[in-house]
Amino acid sequence: MRRRGLRLVALAAIPALAFGACNATSPTPTAAPATPTPAPTAGAASGTVRWFVGLDSLGTQTAQVAAEKAFVANYDAVNRDGITIKLEIVPSVAAADVLKTEMAAGNAPDIVGPVGVKGLDGFDGLLLDLTSEIHKNNVELTAYESSVVKFFQGGDIGQIGLPYDITPGYIWYDKDAFTKANLPPLPTTVGEQYQGQTWDWNELAKVAAQLTLDKSGKKSTDHGFDPKNIVQYGMDFQGADARRVASLFGAGSFVATDGKTAQIPALWNDAYTWYYDAVWKGHYVPSGAVESSALLAGGNSQSSGRVAMNAAWGSSIMSIAADAKTSKVKNWDVAVIPSWKGTTTSPMDADAFTITKASKNPDAAFKAMLAIMADATLLKVYGREPAKTADQAAYFTALDATLAPVFPGNEVTWDVLGEMEKLPAVPSPDSNMPAFDQAYSDIGSFFTKLQTTEGLDVNGELTKLQKVLQTDFDAVQPLLSQ
Repeated sequence: MRRRGLRLVALAAIPALAFGACNATSPTPTAAPATPTPAPTAGAASGTVRWFVGLDSLGTQTAQVAAEKAFVANYDAVNRDGITIKLEIVPSVAAADVLKTEMAAGNAPDIVGPVGVKGLDGFDGLLLDLTSEIHKNNVELTAYESSVVKFFQGGDIGQIGLPYDITPGYIWYDKDAFTKANLPPLPTTVGEQYQGQTWDWNELAKVAAQLTLDKSGKKSTDHGFDPKNIVQYGMDFQGADARRVASLFGAGSFVATDGKTAQIPALWNDAYTWYYDAVWKGHYVPSGAVESSALLAGGNSQSSGRVAMNAAWGSSIMSIAADAKTSKVKNWDVAVIPSWKGTTTSPMDADAFTITKASKNPDAAFKAMLAIMADATLLKVYGREPAKTADQAAYFTALDATLAPVFPGNEVTWDVLGEMEKLPAVPSPDSNMPAFDQAYSDIGSFFTKLQTTEGLDVNGELTKLQKVLQTDFDAVQPLLSQ
């Protein structure tokens, strides 16, 4: 994509999935089996492959299920290469347990997807390295940005997924708030300066401070500014958890490369220190209490018209679109994420299709998987940005056409997403950890403490967190070594 400003152009055209965004309730899963599928009987067609949907919420909404069933019916009728597909849809709340049970019983499905990194947590070593199938089927990986291909590979696990869609992170901002503060638009290319300064998190902090206003109109940098009566915050991280916030400063993990030692990456220490100071010293990022208050629409801050910038992903665009009639935000754009210590990192959501290592017919499964991924109707109803670069321009043109009546006259520099796509955080902030549920809960408690408690020693809290996580990891090591 060339760098350009695209005019936001029929809300009705956005798939229902797109509105499962900020402050919205999760979709009600359609009727689906909640128990493992029985093992195939002897004599089942050798060309029959099972397609498992549900590890991610993507694919389980009513319109998506209808499209999946229609695709399978058509595919089976044509009977390409003698292959037929058996569709298995499981509500996302039960899908991981169902899939694990099927695998343990020697009854693994063949195709799994669409699914993101978080959905694949817990299935280490159970997914097929697709490298051989990619070569046999002459799949051109150059159709994707190389960083996106690498997002689903690593170490000795190989290429466990073929990219399907992406949601890069970026900085969203309210153009009207910038105009009122006499500030120019934010950078749209990596490496571009802002007002003659390096566009890094320190510079963003300075900009955010100028955009933070109290009820009398004073900036946070003005004498007499009242931090207890703020009416506009310069920056927010709506909906981002602790690992995602840290990954904006650089890729990392709370788990060392040995898979069992807890660690605090230096860049993540920087991130939490920056974030904490922004909340409690600079006052340009809202605290946890403010975030959930009526001022910021009960956690839907980007739609509240009370934040000037936000670390955002694609779902937040649909959030303000859904609330356009009541939102004070009318003119906005997107910018590249600031660098930190010379490196720019974009925590990215991405979905892929994969094949289980236990698949009894990986050749047929891969051919069927390619057909699923190539179906234009499914891609449209899933509603996310395509991973294939050749499909992205049409996606943004359709998005423009969808949003124009909602934000008339507004233009957005979508090429920013192309910039961010090249710089994903690897490992993903959604990557697996030992004792995942307990560790994730403890990390959440740490982050909540940062958001709600003034006067903390951040380094001290991180030291405590590392010890807690080591206890979590140690508790499951005997199980992991079996």
